[in-house]
Amino acid sequence: MRLVIRGLLYAYAAYLALAFLILLPVLNFLPPWLAKEHWGRTLTTELVLFNPFTLALEVRQAALAEPDGSRFLDFERAEINLSLTTLTGSGIILDAVALEALYVHLQRNADGSLNISDLLPPASATATEEPPGELPAVTIGTLLLSAERIEVTDHQHPEGYNSYLDGLQLTVTDLSTVAEAGQPYRLQASGEGGGRLQWQGDLSIAAGTSSGSLQLDQIDLRPVWRFAEPWLAFELDSSYLNLSLHYTAAWQDALDFTVSDSTIELIGTRVSPRDAERLPDTGITLTSLKVANISVDGNKQAVAIERVTAEGLALRGWSEGSTVSLTELFALPATTADEDSQTAAASPWSLHLGLLQLRDSEAAWRSEFTEPGLLTVRPLTAELRDLRWPTQGPSPLTLGLQVNEVANLEAKGSLDFGTGSGELDFALQGLPLAWFAPNLPSVLLAEITSGRARSAGTITLGDFQPETLTLGGAVTDFAMVLHGAEDALTRWDNLHWEGLAVAMPERSITLAELHIEGLQSRLHIQEDGSTNVQRLLEEQADIDESDSNAATAAPDAASGEQPPWQFSAPAIFIANSAIDFQDQSLPIQFRAVIGGLDGTITDLSSDPTQAWQVDLRGSVDGYAPVTLSGTANPLQSPPGLDLDLTFRGVDMARLTPYSGTYAGYAIERGTLNAQLGYSMADDRLQGDNRIVINQLQLGDRVASDRAMDLPLRLGIALLTDRNGVIDLEVPVSGDVNNPQFSLAKVISRAFVNLLSKAITAPFSLLASLVGSSEDLQTVDFAAGGSELDSHGQSKLRDLASAMQQRPGLRLVVSGRIDPETDRARLQEQLLQAALLEQGLNAGDISERSEAWQQAIAERYAQLDTAIPEDPEQSAPSPLQQARVLRDQWPVPDSALLALASDRAASSKRFLVNEGAIDPERVVVAPADLEPEANTFSG
Repeated sequence: MRLVIRGLLYAYAAYLALAFLILLPVLNFLPPWLAKEHWGRTLTTELVLFNPFTLALEVRQAALAEPDGSRFLDFERAEINLSLTTLTGSGIILDAVALEALYVHLQRNADGSLNISDLLPPASATATEEPPGELPAVTIGTLLLSAERIEVTDHQHPEGYNSYLDGLQLTVTDLSTVAEAGQPYRLQASGEGGGRLQWQGDLSIAAGTSSGSLQLDQIDLRPVWRFAEPWLAFELDSSYLNLSLHYTAAWQDALDFTVSDSTIELIGTRVSPRDAERLPDTGITLTSLKVANISVDGNKQAVAIERVTAEGLALRGWSEGSTVSLTELFALPATTADEDSQTAAASPWSLHLGLLQLRDSEAAWRSEFTEPGLLTVRPLTAELRDLRWPTQGPSPLTLGLQVNEVANLEAKGSLDFGTGSGELDFALQGLPLAWFAPNLPSVLLAEITSGRARSAGTITLGDFQPETLTLGGAVTDFAMVLHGAEDALTRWDNLHWEGLAVAMPERSITLAELHIEGLQSRLHIQEDGSTNVQRLLEEQADIDESDSNAATAAPDAASGEQPPWQFSAPAIFIANSAIDFQDQSLPIQFRAVIGGLDGTITDLSSDPTQAWQVDLRGSVDGYAPVTLSGTANPLQSPPGLDLDLTFRGVDMARLTPYSGTYAGYAIERGTLNAQLGYSMADDRLQGDNRIVINQLQLGDRVASDRAMDLPLRLGIALLTDRNGVIDLEVPVSGDVNNPQFSLAKVISRAFVNLLSKAITAPFSLLASLVGSSEDLQTVDFAAGGSELDSHGQSKLRDLASAMQQRPGLRLVVSGRIDPETDRARLQEQLLQAALLEQGLNAGDISERSEAWQQAIAERYAQLDTAIPEDPEQSAPSPLQQARVLRDQWPVPDSALLALASDRAASSKRFLVNEGAIDPERVVVAPADLEPEANTFSG
């Protein structure tokens, strides 16, 4: 026994001598040599100790440099303590494993190699993959790792990348590959930007299970962003991550894990563009994004989230043309087809999100489509509930926002994110229409200066596209003004609609009722003859060829299977409205207002067979009633029309600008009643118009180069009856397909023709008044006489009756003579008078007695121009001699003028005495012997 003890003592002494004299020198001097020999690196240590009593190996102040001498890895202390129970237990048992104050720098070089590649054993070309065997039996009583810094550098990164992790603390007790029970572990670290990581729980390598919790507090995400920065268009100015989760994991047979009672939160996030000059006024600020109560079941591949809340979201952005700044801000490199296929091939996971909230948020958006260009949405709130993927039905959602502290929008409904079907109820209040003035076409030279819209209704969706829309609403205090004009082209107090229904698939629009109150429209004719409606459209001499081609191609594209839109508006009500008409093209400006306009337009429809009913009533300048009623078929082919327009009691003095311009006279007084009826069939317009003018009196002449060259006063006198009334039937007609057709020209031509006919044929008009077919312009007299026969008296009696019906008409009576018959008759009368003075009596003259023959012979012989005697012929007879005497008898012009004057006087006497015509209305004109003035005896 003594020998055994002595042997053991010698062995133990040899063990100690080996440890102190051989092993310690080798441990201190051999590793640096090997590092230099095999890796070309410098390894330094302050001291390497081996405790032969506790079987502990300790290394102090060790440092392994890069081949170039730069810092790679160092630590203050490393220890491995082999337990003596290893000699009697199963497997390797370590009392402690520790590594303290570690620093390591991991680096990827520009060529893609790692700075640890030379430390790794070379891969064997003949190595074959073998199934993993059982883990060796290892038990560690205490595992301790503390790192001063773990630094990472990537020189292959486009901009170079460097980051680090500080204060790493890992503690595991009783770590074992043999024991089934889980052993506690704890890991702590801090990131580059501060914050803390805490990971703790139980781990059983033998059972292949682990459970624990992970806590991240105020982790700065900017280092992560810096790595992705070259591929991103935005900068992450700040963002911090908080995370708290509890997990279980098992991997013995297959990976199975769960996450429960977990929360992820981003706080203080600020995103801005890297190129602020290209994307100004763009960015995102988020006070907090919290994902609460996350549960993950890896076996069921299910994720459940109780609530996602975003608070204090502030969006800033703009759109110009096709550029949207926020889209540009988050533009990402295009994914490859392989990446897309891998994503598509991933196993389907299910997701259930209980509530998604957006609270206390806002947006500032600058757009070229609104005025003002900057729209501020504040507050902005939204909620989405019960979202499932794959979808299992609709998810309720709500939205509320206010724009520029004026317009409010609220929406509530549900949406199935799988099928895209859903229904939303919405209410819009106080939306200023002037905001959308920039959206008016550039050729429309007008702007919306006021108007607020409100609307409420329901929209249904299918495949994320609107399918039906039902709503009611109103636009109040609306006004549209032409550029440079002061007065609104059109405005209204209230436009209110009810029961508007739009069906997209059926392409139909139905409007139950439309109410227009306080409508004021202006139709103004400018000095150059153009209207303010024409000024709405900007003249464009050049048409872009591409636009022309597009316009040409549009019908072809539209001629596919899409049916035309159908619309129906059973009732449009107009109340308290007015149309302001002004004509500045006249020498005297004209203006009239048709006010108090009330009525309905009903049965509007896209059905071409359905006639639109019109019933409108108003008044001109507040006193003269106006009505418009009838039907119209504008969509019928050809269009149909049957409208009646009635004016009553219009003061014609207000029409002086038109009478002065086109007739050359002002109107002092008079009233106008008009019944205008227009119908159209087969593209031919037919108008039956009745115009009644009462007590018309013209005023002073008005200088106008557009005045008709017609004796207007005569025409009016011819048309005005004894009661001061002009009652006209004015039919008009025209072919609307004629390029030269103009309704205004057709009507004016009809009036001019009527007036011209009255002026150029006044006595035909007068004859028609008394039902006579005679020409009342002339009265025939016997040759040489001035006495009216019965026929002449009858004609003058008809003329007097007609003049009684036209009290404003004055008649000029002019006597006429026939140069041959009247002169011959006067010569005969003068010859007879001379014979009577010579002593003959009337019987001698009528019976041609011998005394008459003797007297004729004596007077004939005294003529210088007697017929010369022909020996071969007999002497002229007494009748021939008397004819020669008559033809040679001198008749003075005064006798002819007297005859004409007597005839005129005779006609006037009859008109005054028998026809009861005021003498002042019949004027006898002086006789005239000019040949053109005398063609008959009258």
